Amino acid sequence: MLRTKKSYIALSIAFVTMLVLTGAKCGSEAKKAPAASAKQAADSVAVKVVVADVNESAFEDWGSYSADLRGIEDANLIAPSQGGRVNSLKPVGTYFKAGEALCDIDGDKYGAALEAAKAQVAVTKGDLDRATANVENGSLGRSAQDAANLAYQNAKVMLATAKRAYEDCQCQAPFDGILVSRNIEKYQTVAPGVNTVRVSRVSQLEAVIAIPETEAYSYEEGMKTEFRLLQHPEKAYEGRLTSLDRAVDTKSRTVTARIVVNNHDGSLTPGMVGKASILRKKYAKAIVVPSTALVRLQTGISAMIVENGVARQRVVKVAASNVDSSLISEGLRSGEKLIVTGAFEVTDGTKVTF
Repeated sequence: MLRTKKSYIALSIAFVTMLVLTGAKCGSEAKKAPAASAKQAADSVAVKVVVADVNESAFEDWGSYSADLRGIEDANLIAPSQGGRVNSLKPVGTYFKAGEALCDIDGDKYGAALEAAKAQVAVTKGDLDRATANVENGSLGRSAQDAANLAYQNAKVMLATAKRAYEDCQCQAPFDGILVSRNIEKYQTVAPGVNTVRVSRVSQLEAVIAIPETEAYSYEEGMKTEFRLLQHPEKAYEGRLTSLDRAVDTKSRTVTARIVVNNHDGSLTPGMVGKASILRKKYAKAIVVPSTALVRLQTGISAMIVENGVARQRVVKVAASNVDSSLISEGLRSGEKLIVTGAFEVTDGTKVTF
């Protein structure tokens, strides 16, 4: 009985010893595990970024502003001196050449009056020629010649009036352009002098823009321009800056400028809206980077570059920018590696890979 009790005690002691040794070993391994994890985390701290070499390239500095198109030459035609009935009328949107008839308002009547006026000029011119010859041979006095000349001059005035009335009754186009709108309808009887149709020249249009006064000093008349429609920004219509107001609007603090836009294919019409751009300056060589690579903070604008596998922050000065590129005048040098994707995910000193 005593021997059995001693054996039980020995087994218990051996079991406890085994548990102590096992716990010590597990504790040692548990202590080693965090150290291994920390080492692994340290090895994987580098952030994946995309970089590009900083190089010098050509750059064009454009200023862009909202603009609406107007006709440089825009006219409202009027009804003839005695009014009349509208026999025919071209539809709005019709393109025409100078001298083309856009309507007919009692054209037969005004046409007959024009022919009569032409005949009267011919008659009075003949009378003047005969009176002049008789005065020269002494058969008539000077007063006869003066009277004939007065009649001739009056006939010429009547001819000019009849010609103008005929042009008005035909809504005769004063230049090449487009029929923008109309104020009369077919078969309507119109009063003398009322507006009939509005026409605009379309080979060149005018874009009117408002430039902030802080930028207006950068421009001068004659600068190259481009106009792009909002619906089709891929196509540029060339032009030039024709005028720049010398006064600043006191309410908006802007300066009004006007740009002539070439419209050789006739695809532009008055009333269209888009973006007008003015070329301020050309640079043959400059540090140009993608605008998306710049980090804009409250303290200023920065760029992130890579030096020896580490991200470094550079404060930069942007001299000019366009839609997707920025010209850097200070802060970057040619040959450096710029982070173009991932700059917002790193700070100065962050390990990076690319």
